[in-house]
Amino acid sequence: EHSPQVNEISINGTLTAREAVRYTPSGLEVFEGTIHHRSELMETNRARRLEFDCPVVSYGDTAKMLNRLDLGTEVAARGFIAPRSMKSRRLIVHITEFI
Repeated sequence: EHSPQVNEISINGTLTAREAVRYTPSGLEVFEGTIHHRSELMETNRARRLEFDCPVVSYGDTAKMLNRLDLGTEVAARGFIAPRSMKSRRLIVHITEFI
């Protein structure tokens, strides 16, 4: 018996970039932007400092709320990771909820 597949991510950071608002062919609002993450984690009993930009996307009501935020806003986002497109191997975080 297989264990259930899990694809969940939680990331917090600063909203540093946003594309112009656009809509899917079916009319859903799209948010596409960048979250800048900075943290210090423990890895093999050593502190590891992380700082990077994370590409994010969202659709529908969540996208509407994200599109209203000012750049520089701190967000705590949850969602999943998926390829940017059917033909791409590059990953992007799909935000399904945030505070």
